[in-house]
Parts: sequence; structure tokens; C-alpha cells
Amino acid sequence: MPFSVVVPDMVMDESWQFSKRHKLGHRGDGSDGNVEQQLVGVIGQNMVNLGLCQPLMQNDTGFDGGIDFQVFGINFDVKTMGRTRYPEQHYVNNLLRSQINYHCHAYLFLSFNKSNRELTFCGWLPKEMFLYRATLYRQGTERERSDGTTFELKADTFEIQNKDLYNDFTSWPELIAQWYRHSEDLL
Repeated sequence: MPFSVVVPDMVMDESWQFSKRHKLGHRGDGSDGNVEQQLVGVIGQNMVNLGLCQPLMQNDTGFDGGIDFQVFGINFDVKTMGRTRYPEQHYVNNLLRSQINYHCHAYLFLSFNKSNRELTFCGWLPKEMFLYRATLYRQGTERERSDGTTFELKADTFEIQNKDLYNDFTSWPELIAQWYRHSEDLL
């Protein structure tokens, strides 16, 4: 995997306070995520904000249009998975089908290890490349994790493995430079 960072106490505390004050995701299809899943998403977005020297999430001003941050004119949607171990190349990232209509240009996939508070930048893809590479599974499909446990999808969901993402960077500056190199192609 490209790189991981430990989430500082300040980001954990601010993310928890934000999550207690705001309920995110108002999709209406039962796929909004529970409190813990929403907290994981806030932690991921706050760490990106920190890396971009932007303020942490303060107020929920309503639907953000699926745009969590913008850099070089590229609108990104951050997708953070909560796990209890370090992600591997065959691990998948999920994106609900209902979210593909949002006006983002690219997706950034993160993995938050709840046992050691490490956030791994798994990779990113332009939206069109994601739709080409990902696999769509219908609501109700039973999915099996690599540890043999299963779960049923609450909504139509795209899955993509880490190995299918742009992930040839090993630091935050390298990732930002990669976005810059791709910016003209994405706009």
C-alpha cells in the first residue's frame, strides 16, 4: 500500500465531536451507515483536510454534492473503510451506486485501522476509470470477506480492489504531485 499515517488525538477528538453533532448521509435507502461508519468517514475526510492545510469539518451545512475536497480544480469524494488490520492489495473499497451521480471527478480511497488508528491512503481513480474497473453488486447480494465472514449488501454497491487503483505513491507530496499531473485530463 502507498502510505499510512497515525491519526492524531486532536483529529480523533474533533471527528468524534462532529459525528455526535451531525448525522451524515441522507440517502433514504437504508445505506447511510451507522454512527461508527460515519465516524470513520469523518476521520478520513478530516485527515485529508489536515494534509491540505484546510480546516477540519466544523458544521454540517447540508448535502455537499459528493464533493469532499477540491485540488487543482479536481472535485474528490473521499471513501474511507473501517478495518481492524492493515489493508492488502486484494481488499475492496465500496461505493454505493446512488453516489455515482454526484458531481465529483475522482474518488480517494482510504482505510482506517481502528485497532492502531492508522489511516492508509489506498489509492485513487478518476470517476470514469472507477466505473470501468469496478464491479457492481445488487442490493441483497451476499458478499464474502477474505476472512470468510459474509454480509448482505444494503444497496447496489460498486466494489474495487486496492490493486486496481492508482496507488504508485509513497507520500502525501507524491500523491498531490500525481493529482497535478492528471488535473488537465480530469477537467
